[in-house]
Amino acid sequence: MRKFTRIGACLVSSLLLIAAVLCVGCSSDMYSEEKHMQRIRERAEERFLGEDSEYTGLEVYPIYNEYDELKYALIEFEPQGFVYVLINEQEYPWRGMYTLSETESESWIPYRVKEGAREEIVDADGNVHYGATNHEYIRDENGQVIIYYESHFKVAGIENERRYFLSTIPTVYIGHSRGRIPAVKRGEQYLDLVDGAMIDYTPGMESAYAIADVVFFNKAHFDL
Repeated sequence: MRKFTRIGACLVSSLLLIAAVLCVGCSSDMYSEEKHMQRIRERAEERFLGEDSEYTGLEVYPIYNEYDELKYALIEFEPQGFVYVLINEQEYPWRGMYTLSETESESWIPYRVKEGAREEIVDADGNVHYGATNHEYIRDENGQVIIYYESHFKVAGIENERRYFLSTIPTVYIGHSRGRIPAVKRGEQYLDLVDGAMIDYTPGMESAYAIADVVFFNKAHFDL
């Protein structure tokens, strides 16, 4: 009987140890906003600012969801470039607390939602580099599609305003069944930084608003 008791005690101890390993330090609520920004900065500097890096520095900014909860971050690189970060609610040995939107700097194209429109960018060799349905790309005075290599917030000149990612369900197919609108609040409305339009927004709404092509993949090499 003692043998089985000892085995049972060892089994319970092992399970408790495993639970402790999996759960200690795993909640994002354990850290203040300032601590999250510090942790993201430290990880970003280690990952992106090596000796052979094309970047000379970086800044990190908080991004809030539609409930004014800190859920994302923005890494702005110097002299140019950016990536977004998802702050996961839990941290596990197989998934970190911070997930990158891309493993290197991104680019994006401003557009308006227009049902029936089909946009493509074709290079000199006839290769299609971008294609989009129900998009109307915003072009410069020469008719060329605009491509930005800075974040939606930097392009819009946002400095001291609170940055948001507003979740929405598109009512028009624009590539994703759910999306995020990079935005800042202006009075009772928000400024959609994808197309520059003022929008009326409520949490959980369906809309035909322009969304950012920002997706977070639950894969190890996207961990920050």
